[in-house]
Amino acid sequence: MNEIDYSIVNRRIVRRRTRRNRDRVTIIMQILEYLAGRCSKPSKVSVELNLTYDRLMQLLKSLENLGLIKSSTHGYCITQSGLTLLEGYRRFMNTLKALNIIV
Repeated sequence: MNEIDYSIVNRRIVRRRTRRNRDRVTIIMQILEYLAGRCSKPSKVSVELNLTYDRLMQLLKSLENLGLIKSSTHGYCITQSGLTLLEGYRRFMNTLKALNIIV
């Protein structure tokens, strides 16, 4: 989420956009969300999710070791375990939104 930061530079108010860094859980869920719709090569996922290729490959290997995704000839695909985790995460986030808890 972008926020606006107001600063005074040379006696002028300057408006800057600041960007919060995504946490690891958010990035992992974005990867699973992306792969839930299609199997994809790492380079495509990297571009779509705005992640460096090296960072993405570390995360993909971790997710593969956990059995949440699998490697195939078409790239990486989400597994049933990955879909189950993603659905639980969605329900959790919807509950937080319903309770007006900002995340």
